[in-house]
Amino acid sequence: MLNLKLKMKKFAIEIKWGIRYFFAFLVWVYVEKMSGYYSEKIDDYLLYSMLFTFIAVFIYVLAINDKKKNYFHNKMDWKQGAVTGIFMTIVIAILMPLCQIIIHKGMAPEFFPNMIENAVSKGTKIQDAKAYFNLSSYIFQTIFSTLSFGVVISAIVAYFLQTKNLKK
Repeated sequence: MLNLKLKMKKFAIEIKWGIRYFFAFLVWVYVEKMSGYYSEKIDDYLLYSMLFTFIAVFIYVLAINDKKKNYFHNKMDWKQGAVTGIFMTIVIAILMPLCQIIIHKGMAPEFFPNMIENAVSKGTKIQDAKAYFNLSSYIFQTIFSTLSFGVVISAIVAYFLQTKNLKK
């Protein structure tokens, strides 16, 4: 039990920022919904939703920099930064199914029916649209997109935040 507590403390910063990412994503979804991107502006949803990428990258920068300053005492190599980001990515990927359930069962239950209707109006077969726009599909998509995006962003951010000329 003590060993688990020590390991959890070692990754407290990544867990903290993973939870912050989770809430930032929920706020973003709320803004999307209130802005009409789940209803009358649904044609522009994909483009608008991609803007969250900038917020996500910013959160990764803050998280890895927090780890650098408060855990590595401003001496962090690329590997340490990348591992920090990857562990945070795992935390986010674990939280994303809950996030999708909150979004599609509570905040925006109209999202899937509206997306299906929009896709069908553009020529997609209804069975294909229903196969793509549903909760289980989105949970699966969100886990794997989070993992792939997070690993790439972690590597890039760690490169820029690593301590230059660090001698081991």
